Amino acid sequence: MDPAHRASPPRLTLPLLLLPLLLLAPACSSTRVSAAERQRRIEVYRDTAAGYLNMGEYERAADQALRGLELEPQDFHLRLYLGRALQKRGLTLDILRAEQIFRALPADQDFRVPLGLAEVLERKGVALDEAARGVRSGERTTAAADPEARSDQLAEQARASWREAAATYEAALALRPDDTEVMNGLVRTRTLLGEMEESLVWSEAILKSTSNERGFWEAQMRRAGISDREEDTIRANLAALTELEVALHLQASATAVRLGRPDDAIAHLTRLIAIHSEIAAAYSSRAQLLVDRQRYEEALADIDAFLRLAELPFEHEDIRRAFRLREACKAALK
Repeated sequence: MDPAHRASPPRLTLPLLLLPLLLLAPACSSTRVSAAERQRRIEVYRDTAAGYLNMGEYERAADQALRGLELEPQDFHLRLYLGRALQKRGLTLDILRAEQIFRALPADQDFRVPLGLAEVLERKGVALDEAARGVRSGERTTAAADPEARSDQLAEQARASWREAAATYEAALALRPDDTEVMNGLVRTRTLLGEMEESLVWSEAILKSTSNERGFWEAQMRRAGISDREEDTIRANLAALTELEVALHLQASATAVRLGRPDDAIAHLTRLIAIHSEIAAAYSSRAQLLVDRQRYEEALADIDAFLRLAELPFEHEDIRRAFRLREACKAALK
């Protein structure tokens, strides 16, 4: 796995207001140590920052990157790791600062630069969209004389941010073809923009990629003499693939429903169940679609599977809904 390519957030120690100063300040520490020692320290800070990013230790990753930047403010990897750490932490100020860092880095040198910028722009768009909805509903105050016009302005800014995010994901994909994290970003941004057909195209592209990757890891698991450590790594990779495939099939099914294509939605859920037969939500969603298509016997089987797999108390609304749907299927069959 590439350093700083994946993961999510804890807490930062150095105040954000110091970051611009650290990035622009001259390497004053260089007068106190030899050039060789200075370079060795920079490499240590690079390696530890990357390691902490991969472990999800974002506070520590940012701390190590900042220590390295005190020695070499223009170091590409340290700036990249700092941007990723701030981005993954995800507070509003972190996102804005991460955007500045990614925009200042060369975008054609490493796919993680456009990937990071695209993810920041996507998050920024979500925040703007939430603000627009809040202003429109009155849940959020505004100093604007015309709250509705302000809401429209924020909504358009959100869409502009998502459009730039989509274009930036495309730029990342040009540098790293078939990367599932980049393509997943395109699924999300196209959905946010209401471009459902494009979202489905990218979902299918990822599912094709994950199918090939799953075959590879399953073959690795069957190898003779693999160590416990190798087995743990393979199982972790397979679990990550499972999580991604489940999310994609569920999203693709919901998108197909929005496009008025229930048979395509059922097909996605069927593919999901064929690979992962223990996902209760897949049976529940497919049962409702089958009822709508008057395929009551198949729906009954899915409802029973959902009730068997769902780890919910009897009084939960999803369980009660399933029993109501079950009775409706039986009545329709009579």
